[in-house]
Amino acid sequence: MNVEPGRRLRIDELLHALRERGDLTVGDLIDGAAEGGFGFAVAVLTLVAIPFVGLSTPFGLAIALIGAQMALGRTRLWLPQRARRRPLSRAMLDRVHAKQQRRNRWLARATRRRYEVLVQPRLIGLGIVFLALGLALPLPIPGSNLIFLIPLFVYSIGVLERDGLWVAIGHALSLVDAALLVIFGKTVVMVLQQLFAWL
Repeated sequence: MNVEPGRRLRIDELLHALRERGDLTVGDLIDGAAEGGFGFAVAVLTLVAIPFVGLSTPFGLAIALIGAQMALGRTRLWLPQRARRRPLSRAMLDRVHAKQQRRNRWLARATRRRYEVLVQPRLIGLGIVFLALGLALPLPIPGSNLIFLIPLFVYSIGVLERDGLWVAIGHALSLVDAALLVIFGKTVVMVLQQLFAWL
């Protein structure tokens, strides 16, 4: 995948380029996103997770691992070799591309490099960890997955496109989610107690 020096691939370009190749692995996907690998990985996991009700815990934990690396100041996303070698089916990439394609034109108009001072990976990483752990909780609240998935996707676009406005929106949505968790605090505590009892 040839990219001009200093130029960041947009998410639609990256997905298209990856789909044109064969025998893709998770490592190829992350390497293809270069320094935007964190944002791209979160975006893909978020898009894949949306239809899989009941599987929020593994997706949430995987995204939390990515956010933790950002919060710790890593500049490149690390994955175990076993995970990097995991093959990606064309069907999965087609599904993700189909979902994202509906938003291509709108995203192209709504995103650009701006307010880059707000693109602080450590702070964004903390926000992603918080949201991902919230996603991992099996909350008995209808639609609870989306209240975490939407700001995660917003963060991912902000990182990948280096758009500080989207990052700021991600921070705002994270604060809203934090307020909701406080409001539904009793439910969250009950879920945590059940988890610890099961462990």
